[in-house]
Amino acid sequence: MKKSQLIPILFAVVLSTQYLYAQDTTQTFIPKTVSVEEMVGDQRQFLQIILNKVFVEKKKIGLLSISSYAADNKDNISNNEYQNTTLIYHHLFKGISINSGASFNSLEGMKNFVGLQYMHQSKTLSILYLPNYYFVKSQKISNTLLIEYRPEINKNWSIYTRLQLLYNHDLANGNHFRSYAYSRLGLTYKYLSFGLAQNFDRYGADKNTKDNYGIFIKLSL
Repeated sequence: MKKSQLIPILFAVVLSTQYLYAQDTTQTFIPKTVSVEEMVGDQRQFLQIILNKVFVEKKKIGLLSISSYAADNKDNISNNEYQNTTLIYHHLFKGISINSGASFNSLEGMKNFVGLQYMHQSKTLSILYLPNYYFVKSQKISNTLLIEYRPEINKNWSIYTRLQLLYNHDLANGNHFRSYAYSRLGLTYKYLSFGLAQNFDRYGADKNTKDNYGIFIKLSL
């Protein structure tokens, strides 16, 4: 097994055991609204911004936006990449919502989607799962999973781990379109997280890969 695939699998095993003890998202604490993360790697620099805001509390309607930027360390502009997914969701029950939005990337431009969403957020564990169907320009299905596990050390410090996965499948051609596995391991001091990072990206039907190792710093506001 490749080393690039081993780290995400180890995270998945550890974090999946914690999922068994997760409570309903409606019974847990109010999460941070914005997170900003920068990774400096051996191949690329990576920046990710996540916004999650419930703006109609009684109706449980919210806005979720995930943006990421990747820039080649050798200043090769053709290897630079931008992705954004922005959606409106309406909570139904037990962390499950329906959503609709648009996604943009530097290869395809903008495309619309509809889908579902599961969200659980507590003091130590956060889970976000987005299965979506893209119906404009080309038919694709995507699955996005983000798991953060933050076991507490003391009042101000905790361990920080994250596993972030994407799989995007092209229905028209019946093949892989885009996927990634991002993993983080470090520490959190109050609202600041930092540590080791790995980004493993795959592109197209041939599954061309880009592996990136480095360090990260993340602010949760």
